[in-house]
Amino acid sequence: MMRRLSALLAAVVVAVTAAACAQEADGELTVLGGSGPDGPPTPDSSGDPGAVAEQAIVDVEAWWEDVFPEVYGGAFEPVAGYYPYGPDTPSPPCGGPPPPYEVIADNAFYCPETDIIAWDEHQLLPYLDQEFGSYTVAIVIAHEYGHAIQARADAIDRTVDLELQADCFAGAFTDHVVEGGASGFDEGDVNLDLTVAGLISIRDLPGTDPDEPYAHGSGFDRVGAFQDGFENGPEKCAEYADPSRDRITAELAFTARDYATGGDLHLYDGAEPGLLSLVFADLNDFYGALFNELGEEFEPVDDLVLADPATDGVECGGETLSGSELERAALYCVDENIVLLDRGFVEDDLYSLGDFAVASEIARLWAIAAQVQLGVADDDGALLQADCLTGRWAAWTYPRDEARTPESDQLVMSGGDLDEGIMAFLAFGFGDEEVFDRIEALRTGFFDGYEACEEYAPLS
Repeated sequence: MMRRLSALLAAVVVAVTAAACAQEADGELTVLGGSGPDGPPTPDSSGDPGAVAEQAIVDVEAWWEDVFPEVYGGAFEPVAGYYPYGPDTPSPPCGGPPPPYEVIADNAFYCPETDIIAWDEHQLLPYLDQEFGSYTVAIVIAHEYGHAIQARADAIDRTVDLELQADCFAGAFTDHVVEGGASGFDEGDVNLDLTVAGLISIRDLPGTDPDEPYAHGSGFDRVGAFQDGFENGPEKCAEYADPSRDRITAELAFTARDYATGGDLHLYDGAEPGLLSLVFADLNDFYGALFNELGEEFEPVDDLVLADPATDGVECGGETLSGSELERAALYCVDENIVLLDRGFVEDDLYSLGDFAVASEIARLWAIAAQVQLGVADDDGALLQADCLTGRWAAWTYPRDEARTPESDQLVMSGGDLDEGIMAFLAFGFGDEEVFDRIEALRTGFFDGYEACEEYAPLS
C-alpha cells in the first residue's frame, strides 16, 4: 500500500526531522559572515489523472502478461477489478465492512481478498499529477500491481521488503516504457527526477523502524528499489522476497536521543560539538583512512569557510570572491585548500532540509578535494564519482557499520539522514548530471564501497 505524507514540498524544500548524532570531535571552522541551485523540474500535468490511471492499467497488465511467465513461470492471471473512489462513491469491496472515505483518503492499495486495485481519484491522483507530473500516476498503478503479483507468487516477507519489491517492479515497468514497449506512454512522459521526488513524498517518517509492520521504506530505500528495477529488470525484483538474501534496507529507527533532540544537530558548537566541526573532523579522518587503503597520503583540508556575500571577501584561486560571486557558493579552493560555502545557503536553504543535507553537500566538496589530490580528471565522470565517494562516507557514518558505534568519537548517522541528502540533490542541482544518476552513484558508494566508485573514473 502506498501512502503519502501530509507535509511535503512544492519544490522539495521542507523541514523534516532527521539527524546525525555524534560525540566529540575537533575541527577548523571559519564563519565569515559558485554554484547556483537549478531547482527541481516543473511537473508536466495531464489534467486528467483518471485517464492516465486507466491507460497505465492497460500497459502494466500487458507488460506483466509478457514477463510473468519468464520471472515466475506459469500463466499470468490479470487482476479481477479496479476501483477508483472518492468521498461521494462507494468504498472498494475488500472482504469486510466498507471503510469510510476518511480512512482510505489519499491512498492506493491492492486488496488480496477481492483481488482488486483501488485508488483515491479525488485527492491522491490529482495531487500526484500536479506536484510530480502525470507519469507518477502510472507509477502508483505499477506499484499496486506489484502487490497483486506478490499474491500470485505467494511472496511472504517483512512489509517493508514487499513494499520495496513493489517499487522495484514499478522501476522495471518504467524501463519498459522508456524502451518504447508501452502503448500509452513513451520516454518523453518519464521524468526520473520528478519520480524521485514523488517517491520521497511517500517515504516513511524519519526514524521509523524498518521492522514495524507499517514500514514502507525510507526515501533512500524506495528510490533505490525503483532504480534497481529500472536498471536490472523484474527478475532482480523477484529476489527481494527471498528470505535468505541480505536485507536491502538502510532505514534506521530513531534512538532515544534522537527523539529527545528532535533528531538534528545544531550547526555550530555549543554545549556539545556542532555539526560543522564534527563533519570537518570526520571527513578528514575518512579520507585519511581511504587514502591509506589506496597507498596514498591525504592532505587534510585546512579550513571550512562560511562566508556572507554581503560583507565578506575570500581568497580563492588567486582572486578575492565577494558579493554575487559568493552567493550560493559551494566550492573547493585548490590553492588555499579550503572548502567554501555561502553561509546563508547553508543556514537557510540546506539546513531547512535537515542536518545531513548540509553534511552531504560538504562531503561532496571533500570528495572533490580528494579527487584533486589523486589527479582525477575533471570530466563527465568526476561529479558522479564525487557523489559515489560521498555515499561511501555516508556508510562510514552508518551505525551498523562494524567500524562505527554511537559510543565512538565520530559522527554517527541517524534515521532520515540519507533522505535529506537526496532532497538536497533535488532542491539544489550542481552540474549537469541528472538527480536520478547522482542518487544511483550515491547508493553505489554506500553499498559497494569506494572500489565501485572507480567505474566513474580511476582513483589510483
